[in-house]
Amino acid sequence: MSRPVPPEPLPFPVVDNHVHLDHTRSGDEPLGVEEALGSAAAVNVTRVVQIGCELDSARWTVDLIEQHPQVLGGVALHPTEATALAAQGQGALDQALAEIEKLAGHSRVRVVGETGLDHYWVPADDVAGRAAQERSFRWHIALAKRLGKVLQIHDRDAHDDVLRVLA
Repeated sequence: MSRPVPPEPLPFPVVDNHVHLDHTRSGDEPLGVEEALGSAAAVNVTRVVQIGCELDSARWTVDLIEQHPQVLGGVALHPTEATALAAQGQGALDQALAEIEKLAGHSRVRVVGETGLDHYWVPADDVAGRAAQERSFRWHIALAKRLGKVLQIHDRDAHDDVLRVLA
């Protein structure tokens, strides 16, 4: 499959504050990290923030930022990941949050996220799932404050509840 021709470079440097270099689009041949970063640099995207929003990708993110100076990191549990972990029992979510806290302490992890609420994938009748998301979101907010890091919020069909929690 051929790659599209990149646009002209921007006349100023740009930071992409939310990438998932560990994801690929369905049906596309995956770009390698080096190729993706090279393609970004070719259009003057000089820095990216790799977001790891479940444990494996958060670990991968920390490994990546240690290898590439133009990459910063963000780590957290995505709201749907918090729901899935809570369904495994209270201990699973707590263990995952403890590991996220350790990973978030890395000096090149600048973002706690993406965290928040997702009411699209977790319907209103899943009371336990939504409660797990809110508990995780509040925990991540406190972590970002404690570490002095940026909070990156995922809000899908949950605007009023996200604002309520933030207030």
